[in-house]
Parts: sequence; structure tokens; C-alpha cells
Amino acid sequence: METIKNEYDFDKQRGFSKDFFMYDNEQNSFSGYTVYNGDYSIKKEIYMNSMRPFNHDIGSWQRLEAPDLIEAYEKGQLKGKLKEIAAGLHEESNPVIMLVKHKKTK
Repeated sequence: METIKNEYDFDKQRGFSKDFFMYDNEQNSFSGYTVYNGDYSIKKEIYMNSMRPFNHDIGSWQRLEAPDLIEAYEKGQLKGKLKEIAAGLHEESNPVIMLVKHKKTK
């Protein structure tokens, strides 16, 4: 779930900040959360509400734009497989589709 603050600063062109919440069935309570993309060396948030459900193996997917990945690569903000992928991109490349898989638990 999310809440959106109904404020916008036209001078700074920023606003409508969001807070994300989840409900814990065991604790019967709400709490805030932040999810980070582990392929970044910085804390790059993933907005779960923008992801699309897929199937049992792939929980969801998200589109990552090539120019954004190139910029992050040039700043040294990527690691792992995403860094390898971004190294071969150019401004006109197609978007990269990130698949989000469920973590296997024992």
C-alpha cells in the first residue's frame, strides 16, 4: 500500500511524496518498508507498486531505461550482472527488463 502527500512545489518541480506500507498478518499491524535493488552499489529504491505480477517463478518485472542504466554505470553505481549488461548499452538501446524472483526459503 502507499500514501501520497498532496503537496507539490512548482519552483523545485518536486512533490507528491510517497510512503509505502505493508500489513503483517501475524502482528496485526502496519509498518513502512523500503526495497532496494541489490544490483546497485548505492541505495537505489525499487517501487513495488510499479511492478507487474507475473507467475509463480517470477514474482514481477520492471522496465529499466537504457539511458538511466548508462548514467548509473558511468557513475560506478552498478554491480554484478546489471553492470555487465549496462556496459554494452548505448542511448538508443531497448529498455532492460528486470525479473524479480521470489526468494527460496527452506
